[in-house]
Amino acid sequence: MPYGICHLGFLPLSRKSAAGADNFGIDVRGNRQFRWQTRQALALLYPLAQFELIRRNISIIRQARRSGMKAWAKKPTFLVGKPTWRHSVVWYAGAIAHDAYHGELYAGGKTNCTGKAPEADVWSGVEAETKCLVFQAEVLLALNAEPTLIGYVNQWRQNPTYQGCNKGWRSWLDYLKRQW
Repeated sequence: MPYGICHLGFLPLSRKSAAGADNFGIDVRGNRQFRWQTRQALALLYPLAQFELIRRNISIIRQARRSGMKAWAKKPTFLVGKPTWRHSVVWYAGAIAHDAYHGELYAGGKTNCTGKAPEADVWSGVEAETKCLVFQAEVLLALNAEPTLIGYVNQWRQNPTYQGCNKGWRSWLDYLKRQW
């Protein structure tokens, strides 16, 4: 069992990947290194007031080729690309928070649409991306992240169109181009 950063107050990784107290109620799926890094990010987030929103909106965190949030899934799933989960644990924790907020916006939009899927702009448009970046910065501040990380997130808030189109086939094609 890896214990490399446990001396910093992080909890040891279990071999289990199923949801439970082990992963703070979130099912984590991926290779051993991915599960380890995800566990460390969740351990940072767990004590924060924002964790309840995160837990409510992400049921599964899964290793993937690129990052994105499947907020519409029966079990909302955060897909995480290698550049995101291999970054610092603090950055990864901020990314989890960011995508959980996409899930929050989707769930709120679905409630307003009497259970039907909300329009894409409700949870993935420019305005939604700005809200997610605000939440991400709030979480990074709560984690006492380096000012450069917070500044980077705040820089994207000025023009949050980096994710590409959010409707139709162009949306899918833009997603496939992601490098994070």
